[in-house]
Amino acid sequence: MLIGQAWALLRFLRPQIALQALLYALLGFFLSGSVVLQFEPMTGVAAFTLLLIVCFGFVINDYADVELDRLSKPERFLPSGRVTLTQARLLALLTATAALLLSGWLTYPQQLLIWTNLLLTTAYAFWLKRTLLLGNLTIAYLNSSVIVFGALTGSGPNGRVWIVALIVLLYSVAQELLYTVDDYAGDRDAGITTTAVVLGVTQTLKLFRLCILLAALTALLPLYFGFASVAYTLLLLPCLVGPIVFWIMPLVEHGGLQQLHTACQAVKWVRVTSLAPLIALTLSSA
Repeated sequence: MLIGQAWALLRFLRPQIALQALLYALLGFFLSGSVVLQFEPMTGVAAFTLLLIVCFGFVINDYADVELDRLSKPERFLPSGRVTLTQARLLALLTATAALLLSGWLTYPQQLLIWTNLLLTTAYAFWLKRTLLLGNLTIAYLNSSVIVFGALTGSGPNGRVWIVALIVLLYSVAQELLYTVDDYAGDRDAGITTTAVVLGVTQTLKLFRLCILLAALTALLPLYFGFASVAYTLLLLPCLVGPIVFWIMPLVEHGGLQQLHTACQAVKWVRVTSLAPLIALTLSSA
């Protein structure tokens, strides 16, 4: 019984997503020009603080959505009773407090980013999620800020770091916009304010196309500025730009419900494959 409860609490924290965030932080670390990852105490503190922030985000988001999830997603942790509201509040308090306390060991820029992200994560869960564009932009910022946080743990942000952060930001905005289109019917019927509900599907898809094409164009900037490695150049088309232009865009242009749902899956997949050229970009940052 205790083991089952502990396992539910662990899964409730989404550690697998927190570890993905840590990989993006490592990307930012190496893009900053750091070539050796030294396991110093402060590096460990920074990594653990990032994990705590990501876990806090999922806990507070589920807590804020519990009543809605009771209606539309009763299988989730809180509506199903696998995790209680008291446990969720305690986990949110513990993860946020621990992140704030650990941030005291880090540099001021890192602290500022941590405090900002905790504040925005909370605001997103209780308010920004149900607004026009603000929620989409908040999630995109949070995703891209992990790159910068990793760079701050290394040698500091540089041109490569800011370009990759911008790629992640634009791609994340596009992804979030597409999600609101995919969830349009359910959100509309539930009376939830999202970008797709306010602007409509057609206008939201126009914004999606703009953002994802800007992400693809931004990925060409390392070639323009002359600091793209050969590996980055070779991987860019098959892993990022090509799938956007020849896979995702045609699916969205078709416009059917099944095609839009498939496009959502494609966006998730390309987000993974895009790591290959981004990692290759670190080869030119040493």
